[in-house]
Amino acid sequence: MRRGWLALGLLIALVGLAGWHGAALHGLTGELTGLLTQAEARAEAGDWTEAAGLTRQASERWEGKHFYLHATLEHDVTDQIACGFAETLELLQCQEAGEYSAANARLVKQLELLGDMERPLLENLL
Repeated sequence: MRRGWLALGLLIALVGLAGWHGAALHGLTGELTGLLTQAEARAEAGDWTEAAGLTRQASERWEGKHFYLHATLEHDVTDQIACGFAETLELLQCQEAGEYSAANARLVKQLELLGDMERPLLENLL
């Protein structure tokens, strides 16, 4: 009987940690997509410096969570997003409006999908 309670306690702890992880990641990706959306609006208005600053802020926030993200997510996914930030920043530097918009939209979509992928939903469990 004692083993059963221990197993149940571990299961509850794991479910709780998975829920916390999903909520934390969803919050991070929501914050980053918000910054990238603001950057897109600034670029459309011709304020490339502010757009680059917002994108750099989002990139630094992502890199600040590097260890946590690599420990909890697939490396391929985190590497693709890091490459997306690098590409977007480079296009901002060159002020390539069309290519920047496409790269930024791709990066925002990757972040949204990542946030949704890690949420504890029935479709993600099956």
